Parts: sequence; C-alpha cells; structure tokens
Amino acid sequence: MGPARSGTGIHIDPLGTSAWNALVFGHKRWCLFPTTTPKELLKVPTGVARKQHDEAITWFRYVYPKVKQPDWPREYAPLEIIQKPGETVFVPGGWWHVVINLDNTVAVTQNFCSRTNFPICWHKTVRGRPKLSKKWYHALKEHEPELASIADTVNLNENSGLASDSSSDSSSSSSSSSSEDESSASNRDSNEEDRMIPKKKRRKFTRTPPREMK
Repeated sequence: MGPARSGTGIHIDPLGTSAWNALVFGHKRWCLFPTTTPKELLKVPTGVARKQHDEAITWFRYVYPKVKQPDWPREYAPLEIIQKPGETVFVPGGWWHVVINLDNTVAVTQNFCSRTNFPICWHKTVRGRPKLSKKWYHALKEHEPELASIADTVNLNENSGLASDSSSDSSSSSSSSSSEDESSASNRDSNEEDRMIPKKKRRKFTRTPPREMK
C-alpha cells in the first residue's frame, strides 16, 4: 500500500531474483533498464536531495529527464510502463527498475527464484550470503536433490552475467562486488543467527548490608 508520490528508487532486486507485482488498486509508473546499464548513468548524483536521495520521486525529477535526451545511449533505453488495476508487471532478474505510485495504490508483490534462474540466484547467494546458502543447500539436498546437483556444477569463479546493485561496476555480477559489500552481508547472516540463539539471563546478586554489632 502506498499514497501518491511514494514508491521505490532505482535498484536491482537482491540475489539475482526475479519479481512480479500485481496491482489491485491505483496506478504505478515504471522504468526498467537492461542489466548492462551502467550504474553511474542511473543513480541520483551525490549531494542531491539528501533527505530524499533514494526516493523514486527524486529519481524522476533529476535522472529521468536525462533518459529522454537524444544523446542517451540507445542500448540502455528504458522500458516504460503505466500499470493499471488488474495488471501484473514482471521484472527480470538483474534489471534496474524504479516505480512511483501515481495515486493511492494497493499491490501484491513477490521476489522469487525458479528453476530457470536458479543457477544465477545460487551464484549470488553463495557469494553474497554464504551462511544462508549453506542452509539453503541442506534444504535442497533433502527436498530438491536435482537442484542441489545443479548447485554443485555452478562455477562461482565466473561472472553470473547479471548486474548487482551493490557492485562497483553495474555491468558485472555480484562475484565482482566489493569485499566490503560481501563482508557486510556475511555479518548480517551472523547477526541473524545470533538473534536466533537465546541468551542466558545473568543472575543478579544483591549485597546484604552487614549487621550492626550490639
């Protein structure tokens, strides 16, 4: 749910997942860009609208006019959509996209990994969320052994072929993401696991004041 002018700034969905967005009420405006589009062309310049730097409304104000200029590279031309009630938008994994609500909206959306994009999702999960990938692998071995076998064949040393929002070069995959991005993701996994482990309560000891001698 969201009011007019709300939305989501330019980004790529995490871990190579694709997404669908089914609109129940209202209207949404989308711009989608191929995964090969350089991040530097799409991001709002540093220092612009500091409090709303990552908002969709800021992107449409400062970046969208450049997209419509004659010198914008044709290979990075956007796919523009006005989504109406009852329509579903599919966002391919690795594609940059920004969406703004034109009025009050209600929508249902979900990111997903299918058998089709599993190798890419697996590649990015192992590189970006290693502890999560281990839990996922154990579940695959038990419930989807065929996919577990595919996971074993994925070459983690090669590029996945899809850009990542956190990478320093938008034309590269998460395998070329900065070590800082990957370590922060690993720390996030560790923090999530730590929160799952119940902490023992420390017993409080109160000191009894000495008795007065009579």
